[in-house]
Amino acid sequence: MRLWVVALLAAAAWAAGVERAAAIYLTEKGPVAHLQGGFEDGDEKIFEAFLKKPRAGKIKVLYLYSYGGTISSAAKIAEMVRKAGIATAVRAADDVCDSACTLVFAGGVRRYYIGGDSVMEGNSSRTGLGYHPARKIVNVAEGSHLSEGGSSRLSEIYAKMGCPGASDLMRRAAINTVFRPSGATALKLRIATSLADPGER
Repeated sequence: MRLWVVALLAAAAWAAGVERAAAIYLTEKGPVAHLQGGFEDGDEKIFEAFLKKPRAGKIKVLYLYSYGGTISSAAKIAEMVRKAGIATAVRAADDVCDSACTLVFAGGVRRYYIGGDSVMEGNSSRTGLGYHPARKIVNVAEGSHLSEGGSSRLSEIYAKMGCPGASDLMRRAAINTVFRPSGATALKLRIATSLADPGER
């Protein structure tokens, strides 16, 4: 009986940990901030509170590592990033910024796709920026289906942030994959403004 209770408590703790890990997590050091985790409804309030925290100087660069999440939350955070004059950065060789995360990347006043020239363009690379059409989960049995409305919303936000070419990449993703642009493509489409490190530590 005791073993069963311990197992049950461990499972509950594990589930709680997974739930916490799914939301965004923010850290900062000097002018640099890091955002990790999945975007959930209400995360924009977490980000807004983070920006309002008293600090000696403003946040200049926001590094991103996320597999995506809800479009609405990421879009609101992207707007806050732009309004605050913050640059965004993704370390293409090591980190991931997929799906809704690319909206936040687009929000940067400058967008650093660091080492983007190391990304093999297409569906095979495992790191870097990742684009795909919006999907909505129907149910466990059916899984997710393409959402034209969601994809249109993504295109609107990309265009608003000055990165309309991101919509083309989104539609080039194969089924259940993401399309990762090379550094050259990201610069050509003005998705990224630089492949260099911003130099902020």
